[in-house]
Amino acid sequence: MTVKVTDMRGVDLARYRFDFDLTFAMLTLHPDGHVYHRYGGRDERGPGVWLSSESFEALLEATLDDHERYESKPAPEPPDPAVRLEDVPAFAEKDQGKCIHCHSVLESLYRQRKAEGELRDEDLWVFPAPAIVGFDLDRDDQRRITQLTDGSPAAHAGLLIGDRILRIGSTAIASASDVMHALDRMPAIGGELEIEVRREGSNHSLRLDLHPGWRTGTPRSFAWRPLKWALDPVPGFGGAVLSDEERKAAGLDSEPFAFRIDYFVTSGPRQHVGRAAREAGLREGDIVYRVGDQTTFASIDHFHAWWRLTRKPGEQVEVRYVRERERGVITLTVGS
Repeated sequence: MTVKVTDMRGVDLARYRFDFDLTFAMLTLHPDGHVYHRYGGRDERGPGVWLSSESFEALLEATLDDHERYESKPAPEPPDPAVRLEDVPAFAEKDQGKCIHCHSVLESLYRQRKAEGELRDEDLWVFPAPAIVGFDLDRDDQRRITQLTDGSPAAHAGLLIGDRILRIGSTAIASASDVMHALDRMPAIGGELEIEVRREGSNHSLRLDLHPGWRTGTPRSFAWRPLKWALDPVPGFGGAVLSDEERKAAGLDSEPFAFRIDYFVTSGPRQHVGRAAREAGLREGDIVYRVGDQTTFASIDHFHAWWRLTRKPGEQVEVRYVRERERGVITLTVGS
């Protein structure tokens, strides 16, 4: 049986946990609730980085094999206390009980933890991509390692390009999303994580040594997540990235990145930040090409993630811009 879920109302987030920020996610499971595998997954490279007909077929074949083994010896996991988003006060305040989309989940849980004073830095870094521990996976054969980063936990553990990952901890691997689920279960304080691989016809058991803070990524790796819009501080303005031709026309052909301001935040609880940016001298139509010492943002989302993750209220940030081909600079005080 196939079930398509478009409204997360009533879904137990503790039992059916996946990366809720994704544009596509799938779980294969037994009727008793046991989850075999997860599929979907992405990182900053794009929503389709691990989506292919070949990998999907491989996942279904792995599920059938696992189902046959499970049916012979069922072992349902004891359920954790149920978590349903409609019971989270922060969600009720934000959306007044409207349809619960997947991308609402992490933002609402984040706001609730913040309101309760229980927010931790690691709460932002959910479902870490394999790159955080130093390896990448083939798009079609998502058990197979295709890249290793020198000096990374994966390299120190003895993983090799070409290894096929069978299991990480207690999680059987059939997809990149399975890998991210296994990593997500490891605490931010780190520790050892067993990883079983198939290499040249035999199985090998290795150990990933994860240091404290290992889950924390970079603003660029975080930028694709809708969760970023819940974070403070905010710049109070944004806009569209200029093309190479537009940068050249503005006299910025030597600059790798620029965007044209096309809005200021003028409503809601953050409107004071937008007003402060205007009062400091920025205008709609200004072309921003440098913020602080940053000139190499990969996207406007990267700019917003960088501001939220690296700036502190009260700091001074220089913003360099072009207005009618004349360059200018202002100093913004980061608002709270």
